[in-house]
Order: sequence, then structure tokens, then C-alpha cells
Amino acid sequence: MSEASFDVDAFLAEANTVYVAASGPSVRPLWYQWEDGCFWLISGPWAKLYSRLQKDPKLALMIDTTNHQTGRIYQVMVGGEAEMTPYDIPRARRMLHRYLGPDEASWSTAPDNYPGYLKEPGPPGAVWLKIKPKTFKSFNFSYANSPYAPKQG
Repeated sequence: MSEASFDVDAFLAEANTVYVAASGPSVRPLWYQWEDGCFWLISGPWAKLYSRLQKDPKLALMIDTTNHQTGRIYQVMVGGEAEMTPYDIPRARRMLHRYLGPDEASWSTAPDNYPGYLKEPGPPGAVWLKIKPKTFKSFNFSYANSPYAPKQG
């Protein structure tokens, strides 16, 4: 893991989007859960990512944020392999609360039925993709005059 001048775990706990690159080439934006030193992504037979990872589990992840008003620019880049694991509703609840808020009654049902992710057995054929990083790099490119800037010296 590279040395970051910011709290990487706190950054990864935010509701950022992960960009996932798999064989193809293809890149797609997804929501993720960062727990126990692993990234967790929901997928299933409805997604091209699911079939691509069955053929070749290698992938790359990029989580970044750029805020021009505060000058905060963080990046985390990860390489690894996806392991398909059983769908877990409590993990889905933790992730969806982070992205959609705790009021489940306010969640939309279109274009995706988010409340359905919390009903047994979850979306048809859904699995969790578990990615334990093999490579992990973090960077702080924040503006020099921002409170997020890396400390000099």
C-alpha cells in the first residue's frame, strides 16, 4: 500500500463511485462497499461484468474525487481479482444507506429497484464480487493552498 497523506479508509467510506475495468476493454461506474480490507461490488447475470469476470477475474478499480471549490483531489487505484461470493443483504443495506441515505422508504424503484436489493434473496442471481487488492496505490493531488494539501517536508 502506498503512503497517502490523507485517511484512505475514511475516503473509501465516503459515497464515491468506483470505476471498474475488466477484460474487453470496458470501464463501468459502480457503487462499492469497503470492508475488511476488500472492495465489495454487486453483480449478477444481468451485467456484462458478471460474465466477463467468469472468464477472466482480473480487474482494476479507480476511486477518485475532485472538488474544485475546496481543492481536494484524492485517488485510489487497485488491481486484483474478483471472487464471486453469496449475496448478503446486511452488506447491501450498509452500502445502500451510504449512497441513498437511511430512509429506505425514499429510495427510488426506477431505473433500479433499490428496495428490492434488501428483500430475500436479493436481485435474481445477484452475487457479491469480493476484491482483495493485490496492488493498492493512493495519491493526494490536492491544491497546495487547500486544507487537504499534502504536508511538505
